[in-house]
Amino acid sequence: MFAQAFGLLAVFTGIATAWLVNTRPSRERDPDARFWYGFTGFCMVATLLLIAASLDRWVGALSLAMIAAGALATSRLAARSVEKRAVADSDSRRAAEHAALVARHDSVLRAWGRYALDPAAAMDFPAMNDVHVPEVSGLAKALAEAEQLRRHPQTPDVEPAGYLQAIGRLEAAFRRAEQAAADPPRATGALPPRGATE
Repeated sequence: MFAQAFGLLAVFTGIATAWLVNTRPSRERDPDARFWYGFTGFCMVATLLLIAASLDRWVGALSLAMIAAGALATSRLAARSVEKRAVADSDSRRAAEHAALVARHDSVLRAWGRYALDPAAAMDFPAMNDVHVPEVSGLAKALAEAEQLRRHPQTPDVEPAGYLQAIGRLEAAFRRAEQAAADPPRATGALPPRGATE
């Protein structure tokens, strides 16, 4: 009876050790965690197994076989769990990065929309709506590129960093367009604006 109890404890401890050795290091980000979980678990399993075997050698042998089978199955299950968690973390990180890029994209759209939708701004900076101005033409192209990548971020022929680079180009193009619009004689030959860009 005692031999069976110690044998079962050894089996459960072996399975728990296999799970911890395979799952905890990735969570704790500690390179030594695998060793210490394995060492501690081994000491406990060995002690329990020796006690069970000293009481009944057949129970000890059966427990050893069950520990090996349980640890192997647990290791495979733990590996799948770690892989799923890594995929979920990666997806979550990509979603957060994409959301940050969308926020930057929206910020440029709002700033540009002021020139298109506010009559006073349109009169003060007519060059911002004139695609014949090279800088504004570049802004229009950058807007189209960023919008395309925003709608289809998973296109196979587009690398993951494509949207990030497109947003960088869009922000730079918007700054150049604003600078050109603030200098109407150079951009369109019009009189200087009454106000300054925001």
